Amino acid sequence: MKNFKTNLRRIQPLALTLLLTAIANNASAQDSSGQGPDTKSSNAEYADFYTGQSGAKPKGIDWVQAISVTSPAYCSDIKGDVTVNFIAPGMTKAEALCWQQPAAGDSEPWGHDVVVATSTLDPSGAGSFVFHADQFPNGPIILRIHAKDEGTKQDVCELQLFNQGGVVWDQGIPKKDPPAAQGMKVAFTDDFNGPLSISGNGAGATYSAHKNGGGDFSGWPFVSPDDKLNPFSQVGTWLRIHASKPDGTRGSSGLISSARADGSGVLVHAPCYFECRFLAQSAPGTWPAFWVCAKNDADRNVNRGPCDELDVIEAYGGLGPKNPNFVGYAATSHFWAQQKQPWQDQKGPDGKPLYHAHADVPMMNLGGKSTWSTTFHTYGVLITPTDTVYYLDDIEVLRHPSGELSKSQPNWFLINNAIGGLSGWHVDLARYGNQSDMWVDYVRVYQGDQGAPAPSP
Repeated sequence: MKNFKTNLRRIQPLALTLLLTAIANNASAQDSSGQGPDTKSSNAEYADFYTGQSGAKPKGIDWVQAISVTSPAYCSDIKGDVTVNFIAPGMTKAEALCWQQPAAGDSEPWGHDVVVATSTLDPSGAGSFVFHADQFPNGPIILRIHAKDEGTKQDVCELQLFNQGGVVWDQGIPKKDPPAAQGMKVAFTDDFNGPLSISGNGAGATYSAHKNGGGDFSGWPFVSPDDKLNPFSQVGTWLRIHASKPDGTRGSSGLISSARADGSGVLVHAPCYFECRFLAQSAPGTWPAFWVCAKNDADRNVNRGPCDELDVIEAYGGLGPKNPNFVGYAATSHFWAQQKQPWQDQKGPDGKPLYHAHADVPMMNLGGKSTWSTTFHTYGVLITPTDTVYYLDDIEVLRHPSGELSKSQPNWFLINNAIGGLSGWHVDLARYGNQSDMWVDYVRVYQGDQGAPAPSP
């Protein structure tokens, strides 16, 4: 994974483009009477959150951590009508938002954001509202509470919950193949609807719990399922990677790799396509990712040496000073320990590069216009002998000629819920009980016809 500080320098302001996406939909917010939402909200709330947020000192907003949810517990299960109690000292008003499945007759598949409640806080900053969970998606959801004072201070608290009831919507592996994999055959799928198969080095299992051939880059270490802080569990039809740091520990989180330490595993040759659908929390230090690697067979498990690393998504959590303040995510290709790829110096008639190996993906301008912590999204990468193409929900977001290793060597995938990084990235999950979840819905891999060996079981 790329050093966070280096990647942060690439992040560009999204600024007014977010504001231009907001179209009022006459949303009907719940008040303290407990009436449920019945219309869509606009995306104006996001523009309010993020416009101009691109550096250590956000413009016009002093982001603070004021909100503490007292019930229900963070990362807990809920069902039916749930009373949410919170306190936000110094704040005077708050609203809660949650992503909802498409309404009946809605021609768009994305779903929409709903203002669940609005309230004026009492002098101590206390607030309360009823969340009608049965009206929202079943499974992992994130309820976002946004509070303000009468000046410039604001806070967003992302309350991760598991809805045991609700509406079953857009879960599991789709029946249709992704457009980018047209003409390919399925090489591997995992819907995470059965017992997990993960071991420390991958022996006797589908996945390795560590990045073979590389170090641990998470500030809260990646551990194996046999660790006392085992981060892996199968809940419903999802893989839960639970990062936590109990008092007196270094903390733990999880990574799974489809390449085992002995070189076997799920590895495919170009042309091939990888995709993963997940939801994670944006909070100071959260760093979820889905990525693909390729090395020469001889040095696959060597820490240093030539490697193509395709970061399909690196998401950076947190608002305020020391945090990324970035509503999108980074898609980046790295060609470690290699000469420049032949195309990296190519320029057009205007003198500008013809291709880029990095994109800051402005999620609020694409598809359903929601962030990686708002609702589930699908992230994919296509590798062919000529091109490498990145996708968000089947929408192309980056394209460049394929790297020499990507197009000639076996490729494998990794999924991780890193917390902070060895570069000292700011971590502050205290108000969440020093815990954060990444929920993986599925992963699937496609192989084109190149006569390459099938992945081992």
